[in-house]
Amino acid sequence: MFTELSDTNFAETISTIETGIVICFKKLCPHCKNMEKVLEKFAKKNAGVPLFNLDSEENPKTMEGLKTDRIPTILVIKNGTVAAQKSGLMNPKEMIAFYEGV
Repeated sequence: MFTELSDTNFAETISTIETGIVICFKKLCPHCKNMEKVLEKFAKKNAGVPLFNLDSEENPKTMEGLKTDRIPTILVIKNGTVAAQKSGLMNPKEMIAFYEGV
């Protein structure tokens, strides 16, 4: 369901995406796992929106470029750029509102 991103392919991949969602996460973070479940529910209602993930510990260069060190952080991608980002947990309704508000 999630396509994995890294320091080596983040910028190139993002630049080709018309619309999408990226979650910046840590493998052992319980809040990240909860947010992934929210994104899976989001994807069921928004089938055309691809989901990506970025391990914050394995990709510090990209995290630094995003100017965020909190996780989970959700990035909304529109027209090949990061249009919005938000850290912390969201419920499914908040996630939809965040995505649609961009």
